[in-house]
Amino acid sequence: MDIRNFRDISGYKNRDGKVMKKNMIFRGGALDRITQEQADYFENTLAIRHILDFRDKKEAEMAKDYVFPIAKYEQISALRVQKHDDNGFDFEKIIKSKLGVGQFRYILEYLKEGYKTMAFHNPAYERLFNLLLENDGNIYFHCTAGKDRTGVAGFLIMMALGMDEEDGVKEYLLSNRYLKQGANGLAGQLNIPEEYRRMCAPLLGVQEDFIRLTIGSIQEKYADYDEFFESEYKLDREKRNRLIEIYCV
Repeated sequence: MDIRNFRDISGYKNRDGKVMKKNMIFRGGALDRITQEQADYFENTLAIRHILDFRDKKEAEMAKDYVFPIAKYEQISALRVQKHDDNGFDFEKIIKSKLGVGQFRYILEYLKEGYKTMAFHNPAYERLFNLLLENDGNIYFHCTAGKDRTGVAGFLIMMALGMDEEDGVKEYLLSNRYLKQGANGLAGQLNIPEEYRRMCAPLLGVQEDFIRLTIGSIQEKYADYDEFFESEYKLDREKRNRLIEIYCV
């Protein structure tokens, strides 16, 4: 599949011994490079019926997703923190305009702030959980590389299903394995010059410290995930049990 960082989230066991089912919840990068044959497999074999794009409008326009005949597409930005000019997150524009050590640090701090805020009152994640509850066909959610905005979403899904926190971190970190072969491709897509790619390498994968920022922010505000999900996404115990019934066995 010509989809960066593509995989399903499955096989993890929750605290009650129930295991996430295979091939129901998929995650990855943008769908702008897939072939017709791959698109048919995506829609007909994997039975994906909902595509949720976590990129902002500018990103989505720059690399438009493949238009599927059946699967429904929605674009809702998942990044909660905004630049000072409130124009959203345009990674390519940032790198083009301010290359150098200072800009690298800027992007790094920007992403860190994103990790601290993405889990809270996020319309993109609210829509994701609503789609999961509707259980109207399999779901694919993505951003550009399927690692940060998508990574936090995947982690939250696992927490909602009662999975172990450390398993959620492991799933998040799997992106480094899936992105290893495509790191240079992503750097090329973002037009990062060769001389800056080594410096930007940490941003082309995922860092455990980043997802720990999300976890820490949740722990600072809430006593546990039960309180978090009910307050932030109206997922009470009944709804979470419903999610477990649908996506675990």
